[in-house]
Amino acid sequence: MRLQLFYILLIVALPTISIGQSRWTNVYYGNKDANGRFFTEYYDHGYLILGKHGHNAVHYNWLIKTDINGQVLWNKTLGDDYYTITLGHLDANYKGAIYCVGITNFYDEYNDPIILKLDSCGNKQWCRVFYTPDNYDFANHVQATEDGGCLTLLLLSGEEPQLDRICLSRFNKVGDLLWKECYNSQDTSISNAFIQSFIQTQDKGFLLTGHTGYEDPNQPNLFWSKPYYIKTDSLGVFEWEVVVHSDVGGVQGGSAWSTSINPSGTLYYSSISHYYPGSKSPALLKMDLNGNVIDIYDIVTGYFHGGLTYATFINDSTLAAGIGWGNTEDDIKNYAVLIDTSGNIKDSTFLVQDIYTIYMDTVYDNKLVYMYNTYQNGQFDVYLRKLNQELEDDTLYTYPFQYDTLCPYPIASDTIVQDDCGLIVGIEDNEKMERKKDGERMVLYPNPASDYINCRLSVVDCQCSLFVYDMFGRKMEEILIPKGQQLVQLDVSGYGSGIYIAVLKNSRRVMAREKFVVY
Repeated sequence: MRLQLFYILLIVALPTISIGQSRWTNVYYGNKDANGRFFTEYYDHGYLILGKHGHNAVHYNWLIKTDINGQVLWNKTLGDDYYTITLGHLDANYKGAIYCVGITNFYDEYNDPIILKLDSCGNKQWCRVFYTPDNYDFANHVQATEDGGCLTLLLLSGEEPQLDRICLSRFNKVGDLLWKECYNSQDTSISNAFIQSFIQTQDKGFLLTGHTGYEDPNQPNLFWSKPYYIKTDSLGVFEWEVVVHSDVGGVQGGSAWSTSINPSGTLYYSSISHYYPGSKSPALLKMDLNGNVIDIYDIVTGYFHGGLTYATFINDSTLAAGIGWGNTEDDIKNYAVLIDTSGNIKDSTFLVQDIYTIYMDTVYDNKLVYMYNTYQNGQFDVYLRKLNQELEDDTLYTYPFQYDTLCPYPIASDTIVQDDCGLIVGIEDNEKMERKKDGERMVLYPNPASDYINCRLSVVDCQCSLFVYDMFGRKMEEILIPKGQQLVQLDVSGYGSGIYIAVLKNSRRVMAREKFVVY
């Protein structure tokens, strides 16, 4: 379990800093079990740091805002005493809007993806939940868009395990779902695809980075992990996919974590773990804009564990990165490195000896900020460390900066609960619904209607419930249907004009769903 976290995008956060420290390193919630998840630079050059209290699924997450030296200015507690919430990624735009994504079981005992938007004062503006009954799915990456909205990566959102595992969803600034696109490969050799992150490409499209199981070309039904990429256009429409080493059997393959575009905008450079028999190498994968793999450069070889999780360009020929390698869990060392575009190490600085992954990014003054978790004495600790481009510890700024200038009043440290979220049923155009396989189970007529709609049911051999949602995911009503009843009449005379969704569900799963119109 600990080893898995080395390769997952954990990302980091932590609170107390002393101006007297000789190096720019901060620890947050050092007296608590605080697991850091992600950080980003904010519009005022402070930092937003996202994390959670405790192990695995928890009731409370935290969001810290710091100044440019990492000192805490305010914090938000996210969650409540009863429901699970885990937020794993965030992004912010130049107007101060903050987007966080993850999972919650607030609306269903199973986890659902949640998208939460805060304004520049740290107040909840809106949240959306993709309501998928009886299914554990989640959102794990978000990017703020130029129009004030966001783009979100959804994983495992299909009712069937191998369908709709990977989806992009686009929201506008007020939380309206503009589109949702899912990617189900026609390549039958692909299995259990998983995406870690995405970037916007030069043509305003998106490149998704992750890994997939791929069938051994020489041994049917035997699957190996391979780096996996999906390219879409600006509306999320699929363009191409690439499985690296798809033609190679054995364990030759790996996992990809993130991708950067070189400054000239002509090549992709992807951070991967390169798998060999008995070893894993942190490596840099070079690919052209059409998905053709040019080369893979191993950075360090000969170790049982190894991975390059993040790399970003600091000039035309050099990337800053965070890498780790070792032979046992207790032996894994993590370094800040500078590498050239052929994966040669130009400089390095030791960060931490622990199995937990590191995240890094460049900030406005061209410095490098690294974030990493450690696990000691039964608890997580989260570190934020800033280096210059010579990989030396940065010094603290002593002149004043203005912070949170977009908020007209002092920002309070308080609690935000994941309630009043608009539910996105996400089913009105699902072509894989149960009735397509088992026969039609619900017919609505007349449709459109203004007064009444009849729901004719078939194959209802158990007690069921009929739910009605509007297009914003708000539940209009719930009707209990006794076993054997085959006709239900809905009074829609009080509904406003628009499109609605009827969902027939038993205690275990969704049995049928249909769209109807009220005029």
